[in-house]
Amino acid sequence: MKLLRDPLLHFLVLGAILVAVFNLAGDDGARTPDEIVVSAGQIASMKTTFARTWQRPPTAAEMSAIVQDYVRDEILYREAVAMGLDKGDTVVRRRMRQKMEFVSDVAAEAEPTDAELKTFVAEHPDWFRTEPRFSFSHIYFRASPDGGPDAAELARLIGALNAGTADASETGDPFMTGFDFQDLTRSGVEQTFGESFAEWMDGAAAGAWAGPATSAYGMHLVRVGERTEASDPPFADIRAAARREWLHIRRVAANDALYEKIRVRYVIKVEGGTESEQVAEAAQ
Repeated sequence: MKLLRDPLLHFLVLGAILVAVFNLAGDDGARTPDEIVVSAGQIASMKTTFARTWQRPPTAAEMSAIVQDYVRDEILYREAVAMGLDKGDTVVRRRMRQKMEFVSDVAAEAEPTDAELKTFVAEHPDWFRTEPRFSFSHIYFRASPDGGPDAAELARLIGALNAGTADASETGDPFMTGFDFQDLTRSGVEQTFGESFAEWMDGAAAGAWAGPATSAYGMHLVRVGERTEASDPPFADIRAAARREWLHIRRVAANDALYEKIRVRYVIKVEGGTESEQVAEAAQ
């Protein structure tokens, strides 16, 4: 490990790379010149990209500079590949994988019909169903060593609240996010109060004080003013979301199919102990 940190070793490695670069650049007699063709289609694409970025077409000088930069990029890319500089680079590997998957993405970009989307929605109703929504008020009792009000006290308080002989604003402890919530989704309830409170709300009737409901903070008495049940929205309202999900699943399936088709050409070997053997079996 000490050797790897030696500045002399770093200098020698860098020198070897520079020698290889100069050999590749100067070996004109032994190497057949590669051909780089900048097609009319590529030039048109460059012009379009420039126009989209700058909101105007490029001048002749700008277009010349763009083409020169493309040629420079292509030459350096080919030389880097010839030297093997792309090997072992995680960023390059990931980018190449993305490009391979993009090939299958393009193949999967068939536009779905409404009939296909309606079938898709019917197969995955929970993906598109609206959440229940609640408007409610609550009285909070913080968790304390003495346990807070007992069941009998809470029952008497609930009776008084519903009879109008107790004032909710004068009862309980302060709560950081307030006491009145309007049109809060079920997931919003869970995010604010926790899963146990949200589950209690699932069965709560509207119109009267009830409880106690428990949360991560303590106990609550709750009066649900209005609740809107989950529903299946009209197809027109969810068509865009259904199309997005349908295309996503198509792309994933196309990527998997492409991988499986290519995968059979390879034998996977993972060197190591039992755990590595299990990894290899999973890869196979």
